[in-house]
Amino acid sequence: MAPVIDKALDFINGMNTSVPVPQPMDESTTKGILKYLKELGEPVTAEDVMARGSQEGWDEGFTHKVAGWAEKINAGERLVIKDPEYFSAYMREELQALV
Repeated sequence: MAPVIDKALDFINGMNTSVPVPQPMDESTTKGILKYLKELGEPVTAEDVMARGSQEGWDEGFTHKVAGWAEKINAGERLVIKDPEYFSAYMREELQALV
């Protein structure tokens, strides 16, 4: 797995992954991360998400939700990010540095 994808999944792992549906802030941040990685040419696959979720013990519903968003973004489908400001400049810089 590319270091940038590993770091992105670390950011997601820092969220409340023990619930079946991410909190609104976590949802916006996660979607922002996934979209940004695709823009960088390093898309996260559903398989990457499922593997990390299994490894870290994420709630199954949470894991499937995030994997579904990754699939949609990679397929070029539109995802609404209600609060894009939650995906911070710090996260962008950290991810960009690994590409």
